[in-house]
Amino acid sequence: MDSPHDILKETWGHDHFRLGQEAIIEDLIKGKDVFALLPTGGGKSICYQIPGIIKEGVTLVISPLISLMQDQVEQLVSRGIKAAALYGGMSYREIDITLDNAKFGSYDFLYLSPERLETQIFIERFKAMNVSQIIIDEAHCISQWGHDFRPSYSKISKLREFKPNLTFAAFTATANEKVKTDIINELNLKDVRLHQSSFQRPNIAYRAFYTHSKKARVLEFCLSLKNSCGIIYCQTRRGVREIESMLKSEGVSCGMYHGGMKNTERKKSMQQWMQNHNKVMVATNAFGMGIDKPDVRYVIHYDTSDSIEAYFQESGRGGRDQQNAIALLFYNEKDIKTLKKNVAIKFPDTHKIAKLYSKLFQHFNIAYGDGKDQVVEINIQEFATQHELETLLVYHGLKILELNGDLSLSESVFHPAKIKLMVGTSELYNFEIQHASLKDLTQFLIRNFSGVFDLYKKIDIDQIAKLLKSNRPAISKKLEQLHLYGICDFIPASTEPTIGFLRNRSQNDVLLLHPTVYGIRKNNYESQINSVIDFLKGESCRTQYLLAYFGEVSDPCNTCDKCVSEKNKKEVLSDKILTLLDKPSTIATLMNQTGAKEIDIIENIDYLQEEEKITIENHKVSLIS
Repeated sequence: MDSPHDILKETWGHDHFRLGQEAIIEDLIKGKDVFALLPTGGGKSICYQIPGIIKEGVTLVISPLISLMQDQVEQLVSRGIKAAALYGGMSYREIDITLDNAKFGSYDFLYLSPERLETQIFIERFKAMNVSQIIIDEAHCISQWGHDFRPSYSKISKLREFKPNLTFAAFTATANEKVKTDIINELNLKDVRLHQSSFQRPNIAYRAFYTHSKKARVLEFCLSLKNSCGIIYCQTRRGVREIESMLKSEGVSCGMYHGGMKNTERKKSMQQWMQNHNKVMVATNAFGMGIDKPDVRYVIHYDTSDSIEAYFQESGRGGRDQQNAIALLFYNEKDIKTLKKNVAIKFPDTHKIAKLYSKLFQHFNIAYGDGKDQVVEINIQEFATQHELETLLVYHGLKILELNGDLSLSESVFHPAKIKLMVGTSELYNFEIQHASLKDLTQFLIRNFSGVFDLYKKIDIDQIAKLLKSNRPAISKKLEQLHLYGICDFIPASTEPTIGFLRNRSQNDVLLLHPTVYGIRKNNYESQINSVIDFLKGESCRTQYLLAYFGEVSDPCNTCDKCVSEKNKKEVLSDKILTLLDKPSTIATLMNQTGAKEIDIIENIDYLQEEEKITIENHKVSLIS
């Protein structure tokens, strides 16, 4: 048996483990329950993937994010490790076959969304599976006090009723003491081994500034660090497009990333940024999971995150190389109002959610007492328009119905076309004799997709058409014919979100929302919003506030805007500005360097202009020589 170090070197190409990884790996190999609180970029996946390779049986990884599951499976498969994923949007047949393969030992890793645990089809296969360990990723989702509570996570501990001696391991990057205790209790972790890294990131300087001109400040800052790598987070796709367009027009090398882009566009944008062809990535919070670029020198929040946990995770994508980085946040009164309005937006009135529930079944022509296990595509914008509903109401209402266990909602990510041959070789041979026009395609599938009789394989229709000297419509038609004949199960590619109904439609569309899904979560969300507002408006050290939120005590950091401002208090601000203008600067840079408020910087710049000591031209503040 290879040692963890051998596997690390042979499979991942690393010579050494990161701090804390080896101890977690040793505990999991010994079969101990583990709680691991590792900061963003701490390399948590290797902590359970290496034991999963060493231990006999399949490792179940429970994760709430489809895009992350897909990414993890692709990475494992590319390294020669057998892995698959189950999530909302897959057909019943595909789920059935994937679970059968897991039962018969075809995978080392099976990733699945928490909602899958409640289905009878999973439970029956799980009983027969040889499971080595259960990994709970994003474990804070199990706690009603966490920032991303999902009731389906509470069902995880019930798996122990079927396999009492299973190893459980909970991983999270953000959990305060209350959430940590909740995770351990809810999962019923036995003789748990605790592995907790400090939240302290001494190389990151946290800066938050009130401004009346967010776009101008962002532009100035990016221009001043034109050769440095950065990320700018916006809350909306429109915001992403506007900021990216503004930066490009001013000569800043940048790209963008959001859920509305095609998969190929997102991949290209990501690649260009990772390879430093573009220096800045403007993105929604869809960007970042699994990203480990070491040289990010700054992370700017153009829009404010709605929880301290989200802000901390996103900011933590800077300075992974342990070199200095800046976490810069710009806000104004509109942002504060938006944060407060978010409560009503994310938690629509219950009668509106009940109306949405009814409209969904009507829209997809599902009768009372029917619907369970049906999977349908939904264009949220078109659905909302057709039924005269607000788009945000539909989106957040669907999320609440998902948390309530009524349906599963896939993310708006690219689902590639997939195929599996459903007949044996002899039956296929007889079919090819009768349907010679389809033989070129069936033989191509057999030759080029090893295991296509047993597993669903991703296919690129354009590539197949090219190699068979055909065209996309012709190949698509042949695939549909094979599907109709029952020779294969063909699942076309899709970029639309999908809904999987987990329950039958109730009589008279009666909807009962669980308190943990609505009332308790709404109160928790209001608390999260208030914590963010306190962080923005507070006068104490930013780092101290963040660490205290996660239960850590620390001294002032001496690097945040509050600490820098305190340090510069004894100096006259106008004099300080003059000393910083040994080369042309900007208002944003001067705010960053002094920790001073925008209004104070502007007032002193106006004074220095009147004194004819400085000049301003093309965003630049310069000394008059």
